[in-house]
Amino acid sequence: MTDLTILDAIADRLQSVNPPAGYQLRKCYATPPEGLPVTPAIVLFPGGDQITVGNGNRTTVLTVTVVIYLLPIPRMDEKYRDLYTWRAWVRTAFDGAVTISGNAVQVAVTGTTLGTDTYADQDY
Repeated sequence: MTDLTILDAIADRLQSVNPPAGYQLRKCYATPPEGLPVTPAIVLFPGGDQITVGNGNRTTVLTVTVVIYLLPIPRMDEKYRDLYTWRAWVRTAFDGAVTISGNAVQVAVTGTTLGTDTYADQDY
């Protein structure tokens, strides 16, 4: 299974999970687009991988960074309420669905961070 197949399946899963109450996920990209025409949007960025071989098995761990882009909110308290809400959502997005795309691919959220970001010269 290729990395792109895995990223496509992760994006499909995130797009299919109900967003937090009162929110809407507009788009989820398996590969970074040139710009973000709509928000909230998720962009998947592939990271490193780790391969373990033994006992006739090969296990590959692919690290993927999931970035949720929201429109800039001038009020800090509102911004962080939104960030906390989306972070909790992404942590549970794969609960009960550890296999994706009908294959033996386990997906687990192992860490999150909060902050601001710039994408295609736009602040988020």
